[in-house]
Amino acid sequence: MRHLFIINPVSKRIKGKTKPVKDEITAFFSQHPEIKYDIYVSEWCRDAVMYIQDYVADVKDETVRVHSIGGTGTLFEVINSVAGLSNVEVAAHPYGKANAFLRYFGNKKVKLFRSLKSQVFGKAVPMDIVRCGNNYGICYGMTGLEARSNVLGDKWIDIGMPIDLSYMLAGMGLVLKGKVSQNYFIDIDGEKIEGDFTSVMVANAPCYGRNMFPAIDAHPDDGILDVYIFKKTSKIKLVRSVPVHTHGGCRKLPDLVSHYRAKKVKMLSDEVMCMSIDCEHFYGTSMEYEIVPKAIQFVCPDVIDLKKLPRTYNKPKEGPRSE
Repeated sequence: MRHLFIINPVSKRIKGKTKPVKDEITAFFSQHPEIKYDIYVSEWCRDAVMYIQDYVADVKDETVRVHSIGGTGTLFEVINSVAGLSNVEVAAHPYGKANAFLRYFGNKKVKLFRSLKSQVFGKAVPMDIVRCGNNYGICYGMTGLEARSNVLGDKWIDIGMPIDLSYMLAGMGLVLKGKVSQNYFIDIDGEKIEGDFTSVMVANAPCYGRNMFPAIDAHPDDGILDVYIFKKTSKIKLVRSVPVHTHGGCRKLPDLVSHYRAKKVKMLSDEVMCMSIDCEHFYGTSMEYEIVPKAIQFVCPDVIDLKKLPRTYNKPKEGPRSE
């Protein structure tokens, strides 16, 4: 097996100082000279996509474990690089501001993914990804108020504001400022839904931001998308309800949030939709999401037992998945 490390130099824990990261990797492999490895520092957004694909093509007879050293956006780039490649495994190292996908395994366990030993020698397990139009994601696709809040909140995060506070204040500001719903035509595995909705989330994993987890039913290895549609309501009720929804309280809002499970979701609107896919922002009048089961091999620390994770995210009292 060969290892390729993709370093995002602007990640939160790196901030342009890539030498300590490279030195740590070099020191680790100096103790394992029999293992082949390479390091690539990306230079711009999506820069690594073609590099990874060319790298894998040059080593057809070996498995390549691609290490994403960054955050949610870096992992998004790696997933789009390796989707459809059979001789690739993915390892994610939490160097970003949110590391949304890794939080699925438990907030306290995210630090386990920082271990080079674990990420180099750990076993890979199959995980689903989501085809989002011409892209691939592993976490979620959001449309509407939540996506617009992420766009605005990201600008505040870049100047030093806390992640979740930025998103919440951005959302509340958008609510108080003007229009917060949009007319959508949605096809969920053939079931047609039309109406004015505040937001639509198509989830493969439960989390975004730093401590937000609206998609409490989502598991990235069950071959299913979980869809949450937040209905149009008054601004006052919206300001009160959105924090409940984003912190796993969709069950407490049965009159506002509808939950569906599906393999494929199609969305149309007569207005331009703002969409956030794994922290990357897109705009358009249509989008199609489709689950791609067991599409990648993802490295998990050996101490993590997927069957013992809560059936419902952050709700251990409801029992583990194996029950």
